[in-house]
Amino acid sequence: MDYPNLNKLIHEQSRLKILIYLSKKFPSKTTFTKVRKDLNMTSGNLSIQLKKLEESNLINQDKKIEKNKVKTYINITNTGIKSLNQYLNDLESLLSNIKGDNDELN
Repeated sequence: MDYPNLNKLIHEQSRLKILIYLSKKFPSKTTFTKVRKDLNMTSGNLSIQLKKLEESNLINQDKKIEKNKVKTYINITNTGIKSLNQYLNDLESLLSNIKGDNDELN
């Protein structure tokens, strides 16, 4: 049986949650603060995960000064949408293969 390899960058729980969250807002942008609050993440963890996603061109971050404060806007890229869809298809295929191999899971 051929099992697909899952994208390790996306498979990490925090990054997967971020990408799914941002995909629901696509093509709009949302703020760092909103993502942090809605996903119940610390600023440090969110920053690290966003940096990894941005380095792979899955998201964009745009910093702007508003009312003398720096505000970070985040959005998922087209590459991010395609990569997330591929990941979900691979996961679905993996689960289907596992269920097909194991009668107890059906």
